[in-house]
Amino acid sequence: MPVAKHVILRPVSRLREWLSPAPRPDPILFIHIAKTAGTSMRRMLQEEFGSRRVYPGDHYLRSLPHGMYPPCIDLLRDHARLPRHDVLVGHFSAAMADLLPRPYRTATFLREPVQRSLSMLGQHSRMWGVPVAALLDDPKFMNDNIADFQTRILGVDGACNPHEAGSIDDATLARALGRLEALDFVGLTERFAESCALFDARFGTSVSSRIRRDLVNRPDGTELSEHIPRVAAMLDRDRVLYERAVACFGARIASARH
Repeated sequence: MPVAKHVILRPVSRLREWLSPAPRPDPILFIHIAKTAGTSMRRMLQEEFGSRRVYPGDHYLRSLPHGMYPPCIDLLRDHARLPRHDVLVGHFSAAMADLLPRPYRTATFLREPVQRSLSMLGQHSRMWGVPVAALLDDPKFMNDNIADFQTRILGVDGACNPHEAGSIDDATLARALGRLEALDFVGLTERFAESCALFDARFGTSVSSRIRRDLVNRPDGTELSEHIPRVAAMLDRDRVLYERAVACFGARIASARH
């Protein structure tokens, strides 16, 4: 009998999907940069649109390997078969927007580079049971997850894993600065409430009424500060990118007030 139950449930689930409201004509591509409050934002979007309309949100992650976002190459290959969605989210680079077979409006958050890097170190230290000092001494980990990482996300080209994109150079930074201007929305983690209000104005949503803080690894904001000198030395391009993002954000805030 369990087999029969399984056979019955699958068509019902598919029918429920097709009977749900049509997705918005301008879906959002949310570029989730690790440790920039992306999980909080994704869950706020799930509350906004419904758990099944954010792919892959918590509803889908439970059944995906290790509860992880699919690689961008899989999303591109399987795009026509994805569930109906209003938001497509993942740890992909901003170049993803140019590769998808249909247009999306693009959104991401950036965070002060040192603070993002310390949070990344803290998360992986707890997740892997490895001391932060050991991660700092691991050249591959530091290159793949810390060194100018936000510049990497905005600046690399093609359907690559951003964690394996190799070295970042000034050409990558130039592309990142260009994409910063081209994205429909760039929020700042440090100014999360203001960012959510701008997001609502941009996309006609109400996420600013749903603000939450999930997966906060450094609640005091001072944890791991003894490692700042080693981390900061790897973030020259990220600082340039972030300073430009802060300037752009300030201009948008000023424009919204007039």
